[in-house]
Amino acid sequence: MTYTICYVSSASRELENNELENLFYEVQTNNDDADITGVLLYYYGNFLQVLEGEKDILLDLFESIKKDKRHKNIITIFNKQNEHRIFEGYKSGFSIVKTKSDLKNLKEYLNKTKDTTPFSTSVLGLLEPFLI
Repeated sequence: MTYTICYVSSASRELENNELENLFYEVQTNNDDADITGVLLYYYGNFLQVLEGEKDILLDLFESIKKDKRHKNIITIFNKQNEHRIFEGYKSGFSIVKTKSDLKNLKEYLNKTKDTTPFSTSVLGLLEPFLI
């Protein structure tokens, strides 16, 4: 069993490209090191993140995320146990979606997994507004 947390939030202020790049690097490195899979999307001042991994690690991480001053208005979409990781086979584990090509690849991946991982359909529905 794995644990999944998904949330949306708004940037506290407009982030410069170099700030976003630093954030993306930090998130990807830390999540890969902690064996956390998932995806982070940033779109017009809003974040959507899906995190998958060991429950205790994710709950601690999410407490830290909620204290991060770079964003506000955090809304938890789901915070639950799941049978399988959705993003385990996607890229290197944890992905940052920055380009239209990244969005297209993510959508294709989720469409492929929705038959084998039923929870993929729910995640795809949440990500759809981001997946141009």
